[in-house]
Amino acid sequence: MLADINPRALLHATANVAVAGYRNVQCVQSDLFSNVAGRFDLIVANPPYLMDDASRTYRHGGGQFGEALSERILKESLDRLTPGGRLLLYTGSTIVEGRDAFRDSVMAYATAHDFAVHYEELDPDVFGEELQGQAYAEADRIAAVGVVVQRRAA
Repeated sequence: MLADINPRALLHATANVAVAGYRNVQCVQSDLFSNVAGRFDLIVANPPYLMDDASRTYRHGGGQFGEALSERILKESLDRLTPGGRLLLYTGSTIVEGRDAFRDSVMAYATAHDFAVHYEELDPDVFGEELQGQAYAEADRIAAVGVVVQRRAA
């Protein structure tokens, strides 16, 4: 199943599924899991993670530094994972005064709910030009991160 809130993204996904010849893939317009039922062995997400003055859906992550949608995905995904199931999340994290608050949030939430977590900084400085804007006045840098959260097997 492929789910996205953006109808244009779904149009492209549907075309890619058809070209690839997959017959068992369903494309659904959904705000995360609002129109999606069931549990999954694997959930993959690459949400918008920047602050955007125009709040464009494909770019704006919400929250103080663009982290809100990624945190929401984490929280809503955990109940949807089968035993042993994984969430793979590629996103960004704003580092302020040397601290990765998104990492702290992920680790605290996942471990409190007894999930295994692997968090890795993949690129230490993405979208450096964003640091010039008011939204990132306090930021040291924006890092690309990969997060794997796994529900422990029953």
